[in-house]
Amino acid sequence: MFLDEWKYIFRTKGLLRIILGILLIPTFYAVIFLASLWNPYSNVKQLPVGIINDDVTVVKHQTSYSLGQKLTTRLTQTNTADFKALSQTRANHDLKNGKLYMVITIPKSFSKQATELGQHHFKNIDLNYHTNAGFSFIAMKMSTTIAESVQKSVNQQLTTAYLQVMNKTLATTGQKLITANQALTQTNTGLAQTVTGETQLATADQTLSNRETELQNGLTQLSSGTAKLTMGLEQIPQNNQQLAQILTTLTQKSANTDTTQSDLTQKAERLLTANTVIAKQAITGNNQDMTAIQSLNQDMSKLSIGAASLTGDTTKLAQSTGLIHQANVKIATGLKTGGHQLIATSQNTSHQINSIVTPVKLTHTDTTHVKNNGTGMTPYLMSVALFVGCITFNIIYDMFTPHRRPKNAFDWWGEKIPFFFTFTLAAATIMFLMLLFINQLIPLQPIKTWLFTILTMWAFGSIVTFFNLIMGKTGAWLMLIFMIIQLGGSAGTYPIQLSNHFFQVIHPYLPMSISINAFRSTLSIGNSILSETIIFGTVILIFNLLMLITFSLNMKKVASFSYEN
Repeated sequence: MFLDEWKYIFRTKGLLRIILGILLIPTFYAVIFLASLWNPYSNVKQLPVGIINDDVTVVKHQTSYSLGQKLTTRLTQTNTADFKALSQTRANHDLKNGKLYMVITIPKSFSKQATELGQHHFKNIDLNYHTNAGFSFIAMKMSTTIAESVQKSVNQQLTTAYLQVMNKTLATTGQKLITANQALTQTNTGLAQTVTGETQLATADQTLSNRETELQNGLTQLSSGTAKLTMGLEQIPQNNQQLAQILTTLTQKSANTDTTQSDLTQKAERLLTANTVIAKQAITGNNQDMTAIQSLNQDMSKLSIGAASLTGDTTKLAQSTGLIHQANVKIATGLKTGGHQLIATSQNTSHQINSIVTPVKLTHTDTTHVKNNGTGMTPYLMSVALFVGCITFNIIYDMFTPHRRPKNAFDWWGEKIPFFFTFTLAAATIMFLMLLFINQLIPLQPIKTWLFTILTMWAFGSIVTFFNLIMGKTGAWLMLIFMIIQLGGSAGTYPIQLSNHFFQVIHPYLPMSISINAFRSTLSIGNSILSETIIFGTVILIFNLLMLITFSLNMKKVASFSYEN
């Protein structure tokens, strides 16, 4: 009894091949589907992310800051994701069309706010990341993780930069204190120069006083000598007059050489002696005058030198005083600035401390509103369900054998395919309504979603039915394998960039890739589905023409069939 089924399988032509094929279905499903998603997180670096750098360069303390450009350059060089520096127009366009999964916008005030980190008026920097969950809810979640990683990186960068600025500030303050010390040294030097100048000034003043005393003595000597000379000079004419009278008298009496001659002679001798004496005094007085004049000249020269020295010392004293003033100003400025910097550095509020630790605040906006993961997965699961429904229908229902003798291939097609279209229309509609009422699905474009659901099932059904007609059960098996391949290559769960190269290559050409993209547009995004509609309309037309050809080629075969009335 237990061998009957096995005997039937081995006895029925082609059935063993079908059984063996079905036997491999779980293996194919597991191996192929899991191969496409085996380690998607290791390929996050291939997830395309746009960067819009709106940052404006600022100049502070004679230093130019372009931190937005530095961040952009650093991100494009990392392996966190496939970062691309784009304009706002290009980034928004690519995000809307699914070429990007996230766009990070660096604000205009990024550098300005970053340079104000740690100050009392500092406000957190808003780093906005914009996603489009309509294309992939999972990608949106991954993008959020990437954005948080960027936030952490930027926080670390800014905190490090702040600490570097702090170190620079402390170094500057220390340098100013050193400058203040140098100014103090200059002050001490100036004070020493002032003391020396005062000493030199006192010495010059004493020297000048001494010269004034010597000059006074010289003037006194000169006055005394001049008086003596005047007196002597006044006596000489008188003595000469007396001497002339004596000589006249002597001449008159020389003829008598009386007794008074000797008296006159003596008197003349005394006059001569007096004149000699007066002449000597005059000479002595004149010599004293010359000595006094020479001394006076010397004293005047010394006095001039002393006055010049005094003027120079006064100038030095004024310069030293100026140096002291300048040094004191530097000391006061340096100490004041350094003190304020140290005070400002030390007085951090809790807000400042928090802003230093986490200066960047993430803000998230999304082009579409995807309520939950189920909504994000709906395009994928709808496509899978419609394809499975078509395969199941062809396995259960015989789409080849006509129930009456067809007149021609079109008559045969008219008997089978319209019934299939009616059946699939009903199946697609029921599925759509159940999603609305049971799963609470809220499509952005309900009518378009419903109509494209029908169009998708007709397209899938046309492909599956054709292969089932030409290959029988083997065709259904191939379509099952094809569906499994599409599960891995249609990017229904993870972004295609996270899959391996094979699936990335076949992705654009898979029917489920087209249906998933269209359903994402009608459910959440709102993009046009004209291109997808044209493709599926063309697919329906082509495969129904191929079915007509198939029916035409099999007209002789069905002629031998027996039909019930």
